[in-house]
Amino acid sequence: MNSQLTNTPFDYLRRKNGEEYSPEIRINWCKAREYVLDRLKGTFFSPDDSGHLHVMVAGDSPLMLSVVRQLALSAHYANYVEYDVSSTLVCKNRTVIVIKSQNDHIVEELKKEEYLCNLLEYCKYTVYGEEHNASSYIDIEFDIVKELPKANVPNVMVIAEKELNEYFKSKTDTKFHIDTLPAVLASGMYNLGDVIGNLPAEDFHCAKRYYQALDKFQYSQMNKDKDLPLIGDACKDNPIKVKERLSNLFCADCFKQRYKVIEKCFEEALKKREKDKGKKLRKRGREKLEEELFERHNEALSRSEHERWVIEKLIMGYRPLNEAERLTYESLFDDARKAYLKQLKNNASDPAHIDLCSYRELRRVNPDDMKYDSFLMLAIPKILERRYRRGKRRG
Repeated sequence: MNSQLTNTPFDYLRRKNGEEYSPEIRINWCKAREYVLDRLKGTFFSPDDSGHLHVMVAGDSPLMLSVVRQLALSAHYANYVEYDVSSTLVCKNRTVIVIKSQNDHIVEELKKEEYLCNLLEYCKYTVYGEEHNASSYIDIEFDIVKELPKANVPNVMVIAEKELNEYFKSKTDTKFHIDTLPAVLASGMYNLGDVIGNLPAEDFHCAKRYYQALDKFQYSQMNKDKDLPLIGDACKDNPIKVKERLSNLFCADCFKQRYKVIEKCFEEALKKREKDKGKKLRKRGREKLEEELFERHNEALSRSEHERWVIEKLIMGYRPLNEAERLTYESLFDDARKAYLKQLKNNASDPAHIDLCSYRELRRVNPDDMKYDSFLMLAIPKILERRYRRGKRRG
């Protein structure tokens, strides 16, 4: 297939040394994104579900490693449990990605910037039976094997390169068109200013706190941003700004999946309510029920979004603060603290972010940022409704 890039946001992404990625790498990213999102569209877990996604990747070619990268960016679910009620790290329902490779240098290959970059430094992974980072809080783990085991566990997905080639061979359009509108709308959240910035960092999963911000987002900001490019002239030459804008794309890629979680809960709750009431709920009642479910499951969705964001940032080359940086941060106050964190985050060759930690730790070190995850999860129905015609199924 003679694939071509068509003004994709990935065109603007650069290596830490400023070099462009080759067209082959960017095409592999586009292929992997399109294929993985299609394969994952029927896979989701509601907050109370048990089980996890188990993916077997049959090969380690550049395309297949791009698939591994995309799986890590996209396969995050609301039933992941980081800590149990007794504050014990349990990491229940992790996504497991098994990679078939007989390359003794596969870990070094995966650590390249075009694949997992910093992720393997912090997540759990096993290489030919040898375990690393066993106490990681991250919701994805990797298992590198010489031969794939038999698929004898639930929710198994096997991906082979032949399958990918057949998938793209059947497509008549050889160019990649990425729908960036949901990402553009999501990025508008950060332009709400004081209406969300001044919310206190407490009770951040209470939906009622965000009503004013949601109204401004829906009726003002979304209309203002709808015609903007995801990566415009003002930021296309700034490597950190490009990564921040791409962050909105990776986030928006999971919106439909997260909506289906609530849709599943909605169908179950709807049947129960209509049975109890003895009649069908009218349109307003159905809308109110959906709102209630997004509110009820806001914490689980927010936790999942933070896990997704952590992995995305590590893949994009960010790292957590080191001990010396944390000591400096803790010695500063107010605006000086903010300026220091901004300086660390904007270091294009080695960006560091204070929020790269477990959700539990985030509550301690930077709780103010937790409200953005909560708000964004509540905004998903409004973004999808703005993107797709009202009443049309968002599947």
